Amino acid sequence: MLGAAQGVALGAALIAALSAMIGGCAVTPGELPPAGDGTRVYDTLTAELALARHDLRTAALQYTAAAMSGDADADLYERASEVTLGALQPSLALEVADEWVGRYPRSLEAHHAAARAALELHALERAASEYATVLRTSPRGVDAEASEIAIELEAADDVFGARQVAERLAAQFPGSQPVLALAGQAALRADDPAAAARALERALAVTGASAEGPSPGAGAAGAPGGGGAQGSDAAGGAGAGSAGAAGSAGAAGSTDAGSAGVAGSAGTGGGRAALSAAEQRREIVQSLWRAQILAGAAAVPLSEAHDAAERAPTIENRLDYALLLIAARRNAEAIEELEGLARDPSAGPVALRLLGLLEYEAGALDKAQVCFTQLLTLGKSVDDAFYYLGLIAERSGDAERALRLYAQVQSGEDVVAALLRAGGILEAHGETAEADELLRHLLEDEPQRAPQILTARARLYAQAGKPEEAIGVLDRATAEYPDSVDLRYALATTYEEAGHLHEALHELKAILAARPNDPAAQNAYGYTLADHGKRLKRARALIEQAHASAPKNAAILDSLGWVLYRQGDAQGALGYLTEAFTEDRGADIGAHLGEVLWVLGRHEEADHVWATASQAEPDSKLLRETRRRLHAGA
Repeated sequence: MLGAAQGVALGAALIAALSAMIGGCAVTPGELPPAGDGTRVYDTLTAELALARHDLRTAALQYTAAAMSGDADADLYERASEVTLGALQPSLALEVADEWVGRYPRSLEAHHAAARAALELHALERAASEYATVLRTSPRGVDAEASEIAIELEAADDVFGARQVAERLAAQFPGSQPVLALAGQAALRADDPAAAARALERALAVTGASAEGPSPGAGAAGAPGGGGAQGSDAAGGAGAGSAGAAGSAGAAGSTDAGSAGVAGSAGTGGGRAALSAAEQRREIVQSLWRAQILAGAAAVPLSEAHDAAERAPTIENRLDYALLLIAARRNAEAIEELEGLARDPSAGPVALRLLGLLEYEAGALDKAQVCFTQLLTLGKSVDDAFYYLGLIAERSGDAERALRLYAQVQSGEDVVAALLRAGGILEAHGETAEADELLRHLLEDEPQRAPQILTARARLYAQAGKPEEAIGVLDRATAEYPDSVDLRYALATTYEEAGHLHEALHELKAILAARPNDPAAQNAYGYTLADHGKRLKRARALIEQAHASAPKNAAILDSLGWVLYRQGDAQGALGYLTEAFTEDRGADIGAHLGEVLWVLGRHEEADHVWATASQAEPDSKLLRETRRRLHAGA
């Protein structure tokens, strides 16, 4: 237990650090677009004032009203689209885009805005149609425009929806290498590496002579992120648990490290639009090799990447090879390669970060701490280093040190994760007021991540035994962000944990009705039915549909194994659960696999699985209760 003075002081320090960040990022109201009448002036003015107050919902509503007032010009539509999308209000954004397209049907920007809003709403046919219009009519040409669209699809939270959009585009533009490549990379992110490999092979075939261009493996420093991002909770999902099996529901409160961080940590990502033809092909080859490895055919791509690194031992080639070794789960060889790279000053920081992530995932906290401490000494990846050192301190039971380290994370993707974990520590040690204040400041500074932060707030209430307060937070949040599917998954999870199964299933069924072909929705509803022994035939059918779309998704593999176990087929369940645990060694999957092993009489193996899973999530209630129940009945 933190002492009262210590908790207040540490909480105050975190709040002060966050306030300083807010002060350095003060909102400046944008230049008001021309307006034709007093009503539109009023709407735009109040919208900009709302933005300055971080009141994104009001800003979005007011800009929508301004755009819908008739005879708006293109600048107003563009600003209204920007604000509504930035405010996480895609329904309003689509209303604006519809009006914009109607008034300016030849505007690429209008069709692009409609595509982005439709993708956010999982209106996939509409999104694909609008993106296709942009590709067909862009004066830059299909290939150049496709490279920009690829960046947007790569950034989409809805990886399954992005994949379906990409596949529709590939069917319409089969002669475009970038379009075929974006379809392959989208399939890789959506956990279907075999389909990804087929699409990427088609993309390479567009260039004609495969002997021309750069040799395979001479690629940029890293495999594109995606496929197999099934690590622990930081991979963007709650693993197998309840509605979190959707692969998105639990992301807000789940901020630990996962294998996704290793797989994509040196990715090429957003520079695709500026790549030369040779560089684009190089990137496709690296993605193809990764897809082949994840699909289970590792020998050839690893051999070719190894040969390329031997022929031309550049830093890029050696990093490519190391990342492919990681994808193949040949971590000992990857570590050996990275240790050599870490001695090269130009590659050292990248290699050290990868080494630290690998050691952290393996539970070698001391070795991971050495790597991240060295990064701090070098002044490289500083925010990452502070964040992971905070995780290490937290897992080692040193809450005060963890809080100090999290407070040092000042920028980048780890800021929200670090402060959410800090809030969780404060709440767990009885410092509820400080935790609330920290999250309030975080909402002010990161309003575009409000659903994630509000879900974390609800999670803290639930963990503190206050389920009704948690439900209240999420009810208000869904009213503020009615299009957020993550909030709805979180609400379903909270209902279930509070004993309101009927309400949880109602919420999940409604999500599935709106997204009938979404593997995440199929899996979430199917898993929850199966976990409670309800409608097992229906549950299995849904999960099998999800598995057909995402055969390497750990949460879906876990669900398929679990429904088979619930149907009495423990032996049939074992293979799926073992594969799931290979992808994600978290507590929920570990609890399920251990139970099946135990029922099959393999008690020592079950205990080993539970011990491994508890290293990743030592506080898991499900894991603890599963072990206690089965040992008590032995």
